[in-house]
Amino acid sequence: MASIPSAVAGKILRNFVVISGSAVGGVFAVYEIFNIAIRKQMAENERGHLKIYNTIVHPEQDRLDTIFDRTKLLNQAKEKKPWNRTLAEKERVRT
Repeated sequence: MASIPSAVAGKILRNFVVISGSAVGGVFAVYEIFNIAIRKQMAENERGHLKIYNTIVHPEQDRLDTIFDRTKLLNQAKEKKPWNRTLAEKERVRT
């Protein structure tokens, strides 16, 4: 059986490495192109959602207003359901 000369084997190996590297690079490039396209599509969808959100007027509310509203709501709930009161609140109501 004849053996392959080392010069020919080297060329074959080099060509195999070049082709393999090109294939891996091509797959990576296609993957990245698809990722960019998907990111652009997601950004367009997000801009569409923001456009819809911004068409509606959202009233600005002071941060302290929510605290007062919560206190008022909590007190109303305690009036409706006395068992939600703390012991101190129950004693205050009794006197």
